[in-house]
Parts: sequence; C-alpha cells; structure tokens
Amino acid sequence: MKGLRVLRRAFKESDMANRTPRKPHQSLLDYPTYTIPEAALYLAIPENTLRYWITSQPLWLVKHVGKNVPILSFHDISQAYFIDVLRRHYFLTVADTRRILKAAQIESAAKYPLLKENIRVFYKHVIMDKKARGRLPRRMVDLSRHPQLVIPEIVEPLSTRIRWDNKGNLVQIYPWRKWSGKAEDKSRPVTIDPNVMSGRLVITGTRIPVEVIALRKARGESIPHLAKDYKISEAGIESALEHLVPEKKAA
Repeated sequence: MKGLRVLRRAFKESDMANRTPRKPHQSLLDYPTYTIPEAALYLAIPENTLRYWITSQPLWLVKHVGKNVPILSFHDISQAYFIDVLRRHYFLTVADTRRILKAAQIESAAKYPLLKENIRVFYKHVIMDKKARGRLPRRMVDLSRHPQLVIPEIVEPLSTRIRWDNKGNLVQIYPWRKWSGKAEDKSRPVTIDPNVMSGRLVITGTRIPVEVIALRKARGESIPHLAKDYKISEAGIESALEHLVPEKKAA
C-alpha cells in the first residue's frame, strides 16, 4: 500500500487548489493546472526541492490561486524539469541556475527563454544559439558565463528529454527517473503533453494516465492483468510504475 499512500499524499493538495477556468484563446502551454506535489511526482523531483524553487526562494514567478496554493503550467513544469536536469546531470547549483535564468532573460524577451530549441547544454555550460539577424552574425552566448561567446561546433541540443515543434516551441517533455544523462539514452517510457489527457503523465504513445495504473496496482491488481487490460506490454507498465512510485530497495 506504499504506492497508494504516495499518490494520496501527492494529490491531497490538489483538492485545495481552486483552478480557474481556461481563458478564451489561452494556450494549453500556459494554463495553470499542476500543483507542486503533482508536478514533483510527475517529474521525479523531491517535493521539498520543487517547493523551494517555486515558493521559498523563487527562481521565477508562478501563478497562485485558491488558498495560496501555487498552480503550475506546462511551461512551469518544463522549466522545473530542465533545471532538475542541469542540477542532477550537469552538476549546476541553484545559484548557477539563477544566474543562467537571469542571463537568458537579458538575451531573450521570452517568458521562458530556457525552453526554446536554441538552448544547448554542454558539460556545465548552458548556451543560447542566437541566429543571424540583419547585420548581426550568428552568436553562441554562454549563459553560464554571461556574456561570454563560445564555438558553435562544441554544443548539442538536449533533445532526448524535450521535443519542440517546427517553430521551435516546446510541445512535450519526457521525464524519466532512470535517465543516465547521456545523449544516447533515448528511453521515453512516460510523456507529458498538454494536448494529451489535459497534460497528465501518460505512458508514451498512449492516453493511459500513469497515476491510474499506479492506483490500480496499489489496490492489488497484477502487472500482467493491467498489461492485458490496456493491451500494452508488461515492460511498459513496469517502467511507468518505476518512474512514478519506485520500489523501495531492500536494505
């Protein structure tokens, strides 16, 4: 029943959230829909860590509704995931991230400048690839050492965890608790897409919410039964469950 307790705790705050109706023409990317516990569960980020980034020493402003409960948009959770990748796999500190965010805002008028396709990551450097414009040549700005410029050939996009559309706008993220941090690791067992199941975490390639699978498993249904019921592989069920509520390792 451990998994059931984890899910209940994560979604308890959701009951307090007074989500406002979506405004006409409001993008699904900017519609506030995730509480901090929900986002932390989906992204496999410790809840206290995410809460610190959003409320204690905010890295960026997030909409508050209801009883002072922060509600995050898809853009917000994507930025949180990007920051977690920098922290976990590229060993950047919160102070580093704060400086990078500030530099990115100086270089770009975008509200979420780190979520554009022109952002590259190389070792401990976060690079903004600024295309040639008018008489200005193409520039690679090192946001980690702002305003230092770098050589374009040494950087690579963080493309295994994030997908952009043909306009360079963020459309999906692929959080994965076991991601190795290496570009060749393209494991994508779960997906968050604001156009699929209202942005809930789903098993990749389906419309099956991972939390529904986890609740059924916590109530005693077997993985073979769930796989047969949803007509997907047992490995797909197991990977999704491991991301959302990992099994506690024996001492």
